[in-house]
Amino acid sequence: MRAGAEELGHGVEVSSLVLIHPYFLGGDSSESDEMGMALLDELVRLWPVVCPGTSGCDDPWINPMAERAPSLARLGCKRALVCVGGKDAMRGRGRLYPEKLIGSGWQGEVEIWEADGQGHGFHLFRPTCAQAEAQVGVVAEFLGRR
Repeated sequence: MRAGAEELGHGVEVSSLVLIHPYFLGGDSSESDEMGMALLDELVRLWPVVCPGTSGCDDPWINPMAERAPSLARLGCKRALVCVGGKDAMRGRGRLYPEKLIGSGWQGEVEIWEADGQGHGFHLFRPTCAQAEAQVGVVAEFLGRR
């Protein structure tokens, strides 16, 4: 978002965004997942530790879809890829991001890729499993295109 709002200097431009298993709290995204109130309450409790100094779960640094977040139309790149796990309790939040991005009037291209049957962060625990390798391939192919 900052790349779309201000000069980065030295001719630096951001061409692409890759979100792997995004983890947004707050806003209207909470209605689109299967997280459950117990897990949501625990995550909300942990945010001051994870992101000290924020104003809560609808802080734009935590939730780019929050009501007072800058418009996604100003995203400073022309391409975005969102990867979600098919069994990730927060996958609804990841799926919502492309919808919000497109609905904002952003003029870029967005893709979503889902790892069937996988949970949040599965690739960190099983980096050599077939789905983790597939995810790496999708990200590499996406970034290789210009």
